[in-house]
Amino acid sequence: MALESPDFSHCTFVNLSFKNAKLENGRFLNCVFVGCYFRRAEFTNCSFVGCRFLDCNFGHIVLKSCDFRFAVFRGCQVSHSEMEFSLPGEPNLREELARTLSIESSRLGLAREARRYRVEEIRAHEKHLWAVISGSSQWYREHFDAVARIKACLEWGGSLANRWLWGYGERAVVLVRNLVTVTLLLCPFLFYVCREQLSHTSGRPIEILDLLYFSVENVVPAGVVSGVVTNGFVTWSIAVLESLFGVVALALFAAYIFRWSLRR
Repeated sequence: MALESPDFSHCTFVNLSFKNAKLENGRFLNCVFVGCYFRRAEFTNCSFVGCRFLDCNFGHIVLKSCDFRFAVFRGCQVSHSEMEFSLPGEPNLREELARTLSIESSRLGLAREARRYRVEEIRAHEKHLWAVISGSSQWYREHFDAVARIKACLEWGGSLANRWLWGYGERAVVLVRNLVTVTLLLCPFLFYVCREQLSHTSGRPIEILDLLYFSVENVVPAGVVSGVVTNGFVTWSIAVLESLFGVVALALFAAYIFRWSLRR
């Protein structure tokens, strides 16, 4: 089935099969699709503004430059790889739709898809916050005053820190990379610079290996005994901050492993 420039407004489609259908330049405004079958359908430059999709099947669908602004999905899910370039360009609308698809993916047990949409949602929220801060359009300048911009700036900074330090708690690679960097590179270097504020319980001079053990000991207190103690505020502060970083990173990594085990 091939349709070119179909135009429907305020219509309801129930239990219809769009399998292998090819729609070009279609316009669906505020329509409802219930139990429809879109498997292997191909939509090119189609608009589904304000549409609702309830318990539909989107297996292997192909989307090319489509518009899903204000769309709602319930009991169904579209692959992120296909929907990615058809999400709304407006950050706030993109965030809302990505959140919806993340929730539906999670409900259907598609954890990887849910995670991709969740990251998409967070990135869209960051763009929305930046638009608030910069007043990128007349709409943002009219709807957000100076106080709202300051709050958005703080939230935006926190979100960026979350991305760089923890990978939003969704990317184990980022967690492991930063934990290794802090534990084996950054903190040992800082301790070396401030080594005059460190001492060894045995009284012998501190070596590089002692600093590595001490850094690991701060992150993983059990099982590692370096014999290094802090004698100054600077080294004590570094050790405390490293310990806090390690606790948060290990907790997030444990949560990630737990979520992964539930999907097995």
